[in-house]
Amino acid sequence: MKVPERYNYLGVELNATNLQQTIEYLLQYNYDNVNYISFPDSSVIANAQHDEALRKILNQALLTLPDGLPSALYARYKGFKSVSTVSGFLLCNSLLSSNLSHYFLGSSADALEKIKNNLEHKFPNAKVLGYCSPPFHELDYFKKGLLLENELEEINRLQPDLVWIGISSPKQDYFINAHVSKLKHGILLGVGGVFDYLSENKKKSPEWVKKIGFRWLWRLLKEPRRLGPKYWTVIKFYFSIIWKKIG
Repeated sequence: MKVPERYNYLGVELNATNLQQTIEYLLQYNYDNVNYISFPDSSVIANAQHDEALRKILNQALLTLPDGLPSALYARYKGFKSVSTVSGFLLCNSLLSSNLSHYFLGSSADALEKIKNNLEHKFPNAKVLGYCSPPFHELDYFKKGLLLENELEEINRLQPDLVWIGISSPKQDYFINAHVSKLKHGILLGVGGVFDYLSENKKKSPEWVKKIGFRWLWRLLKEPRRLGPKYWTVIKFYFSIIWKKIG
């Protein structure tokens, strides 16, 4: 199956696709061809404006998926009428019901235990080969290309098709960039906060809220202190773009 065409959204080359097309593509993929998938939301795209290395990581991914309504609406404006947001949570849930094998790396040991219990209950036939809560490192650790040697060795021994990475962005993007060339089999997928939903440590908003572009507001109301500065940066970023257009 052909890789979906890309379109340029504020310097980031996103794939013109949707959830169903992404599922179909990954079900047919040859996982001996090691690669990675990025899910940049508006905050990551904003960071990529002044972080050339991050922008390069996003643009070189096998798939760089539209993970927000603004990028999906822009795609439709550019003529890609079938594009819609691709939720990492829904993609993971869909592929857990397939014959593909999985590995989960990220979050805390307690959260991973909850994920394990939830998945065994909801997806009893899922081929989950392992779970790992990695040691904490600052962003600069992965920017320098340093590796989690033990974790990488374990993943290469198990050789899962899909390695779900639950680390905050842009740290997970640099983590993926540092490790992908050392991977023997499979695809790394940077899904960040999806681990919070899989563990049910956080309540996920209804899907219609994401479709109308207000999941950010839902999350902000739930965690104003943690997410307020992040979303304020994104709001200023979009206002600066609008100001340049009308100024």
